[in-house]
Amino acid sequence: MTLPELSRSGPIAYREAGRGPALMLMHGIGGSSKTWEEQYRAFSGSHRVIGWDAPGFGGSDPAPEQTADRWADEAAGLLDRLGIETACLLGHSMGGIIAPRVASRHPGRIDKLILSGTRAGFVGALGFEERQREFDTLTPEERGRTRAATMAAPGAPADVLARLASIAGEVTREAFAGGVAVLNGTDNRDILRALDLPALVLCGKQDGIAPPERGEEIATLLGDVRITHFEGAGHAAYAEKPGEYNARLAEFLAE
Repeated sequence: MTLPELSRSGPIAYREAGRGPALMLMHGIGGSSKTWEEQYRAFSGSHRVIGWDAPGFGGSDPAPEQTADRWADEAAGLLDRLGIETACLLGHSMGGIIAPRVASRHPGRIDKLILSGTRAGFVGALGFEERQREFDTLTPEERGRTRAATMAAPGAPADVLARLASIAGEVTREAFAGGVAVLNGTDNRDILRALDLPALVLCGKQDGIAPPERGEEIATLLGDVRITHFEGAGHAAYAEKPGEYNARLAEFLAE
């Protein structure tokens, strides 16, 4: 299938494929609703798959407040406008910071939670200042290639690197700054401890942005959780190892 058409509901843009139980996908700071090409293809036969553009990313308007709670409310608002009462929610990296807040602030809306390539908190973790300077010194194409090299494990196929680079190169300075504000202002440890719903943690073994031990910390905090590590994958296991990633996700969704 081709990438689903970009749609818009209120301030939030999204891509949608398939029918059935809702599966909402939330991308990282170097992504957009385009991130999930392999997942639209894999799950549109069994689920209503919705990939959002986070506030300020892709076709979405910036949120009035650049906080994880406000972005979580924007996600819940999108579900409302799409007529979705409950959904399974997958958050990757930055999306994995927002997703637990959706579940916490909107009880009963999230059936299952999947946290992919993320941490309990990114506060002060990644040297975002250096990455912000790339907007002054690199072209979008150069910036995309630089980001892709940090997202994928060594030896990743050229086509995977090219796709990651293309999507990352489209992220604007303003969107990135909003994402940094959210990440630098959020620690989810207390929220994760309080959540009571089935959860799955997905980790790339070669992920330098959210190393496996960060996923293991999340699993310890959550309690009712499964955790899977993908050999040969970095931060973008959804694109680097889509067959294994989707198989594990499908197994969890079917439980």
